Amino acid sequence: MPAPEPLTNPLRLRGFPVSTFTRTAAMTCIEKGVPYELVPIGYGSAEHAALHPFTRMPVLEHGDVVVFETLAVTNYIDAAFEGPALQPAALPARTKMLAWMSLCADYIFRDVVRGLPRREPPTGEELAAARRALELVDRMVSSPFLAGDSLSLADLYLAPQISNAREKAPEVLDGLGAIEAWFTGIAARESFERTAYDPSTV
Repeated sequence: MPAPEPLTNPLRLRGFPVSTFTRTAAMTCIEKGVPYELVPIGYGSAEHAALHPFTRMPVLEHGDVVVFETLAVTNYIDAAFEGPALQPAALPARTKMLAWMSLCADYIFRDVVRGLPRREPPTGEELAAARRALELVDRMVSSPFLAGDSLSLADLYLAPQISNAREKAPEVLDGLGAIEAWFTGIAARESFERTAYDPSTV
């Protein structure tokens, strides 16, 4: 990978605030202290396809470097710049972080973020699928952080997805105390607050 451009050339994140993965990338920048600019993208356009072959978001642009897929984007931000490490050095904690990132990218995104509609009431089947996924999460979540003794990319992956569920169907989180305890801490962080948006405008 080419050497990173100096910070006088800030990162550009292509995406939208409502995208949970775009929010993860933006939170990663804030936690690292890396300036960034959030730039809307013409979703599904030829321009988008030129940046990401499957027209997903976010896409990171940094000088001549273009990175797509959240796993690669967040790793680039964490590895290329000074600031608090967001990936544990110890193998057990790093492995746990990677497991959480995989869970978020696959099952939680599928059943909670994509599975719960935003513009219409969810069906009983959709609510049941989201609830099942979140109950499994509740059994595994630990406070104050998911992997190791400090904030990691695992927390930055899960937080926007839990926030998404709270916006669309808060009842699916009723009684899930472990998630609530963990989320309360993460939601108080500057990175979460600065990436907030008004759901009524989405």
